[in-house]
Amino acid sequence: MKVLGFNGSPRAKKGITDRILQQFLKGAAEAGAETETVYLAKKKIKFCTGCFSCWLVHPGRCIHKNDDMDELRQMMRRSDMLVYASPVYIDGITAIMKNFMERCMPNAQPFVEIRDGHTRHPLRGKGTRQLKMVVLSTCGFGERDNFDPLLRHMEAAAKNMKVDYLGALIRPMGPFLDVVAQKDPEKVRSIDDAFHQAGFDAVAKGEIGDAVRKAAEAPLMSRDEFIVTLNSIAQSEIEKYSAKKPDR
Repeated sequence: MKVLGFNGSPRAKKGITDRILQQFLKGAAEAGAETETVYLAKKKIKFCTGCFSCWLVHPGRCIHKNDDMDELRQMMRRSDMLVYASPVYIDGITAIMKNFMERCMPNAQPFVEIRDGHTRHPLRGKGTRQLKMVVLSTCGFGERDNFDPLLRHMEAAAKNMKVDYLGALIRPMGPFLDVVAQKDPEKVRSIDDAFHQAGFDAVAKGEIGDAVRKAAEAPLMSRDEFIVTLNSIAQSEIEKYSAKKPDR
């Protein structure tokens, strides 16, 4: 099995998004999968122009040339499971991830069919493989409903893509994993282990259980502690950078 992870964070390898993605992929590899990560921030992906040429003029081919989308779409076709990893930015996926997904429009056809009681576009090609999909996301805030818009979007995309959607794993207060690790390393280790186990189970069992999801999003701290900690860090960083500014 080939598992392809798309990191949609502009921070690429530096952020929490990559941390949870790599834990997931390590688990998938231990279950026997071949894994690969695509850092979308490092790829050249032009914007979709909405011209519909990939549907009507030269079906299956985008007008854009000299960017990385042809290669990425070929990688998708060779994969058995796609993992979309994105932090929550302005109540949804990042612009990088959205741009990439829009450029996958050549994968569909302009015609319409009824699927699951809903009008949808049929996919291009007649592959018999059932592609699987997983979503990973992290957010600075702690409330679970901060993920709702992103998750609704990706669930809808999964239906349109006609994939076997294995669901999502979320990580509230993601940026505080390293902060909490200094005081309670075991708590953070159990969260990392949950993402690792999710990757293993997704490949070995074809599903991710509720217990693993719950462990992945286990609370790091209370809301009051979160507010105090975040405001303290923010003020400290402002003062640090202010001290470096040259006098005017």
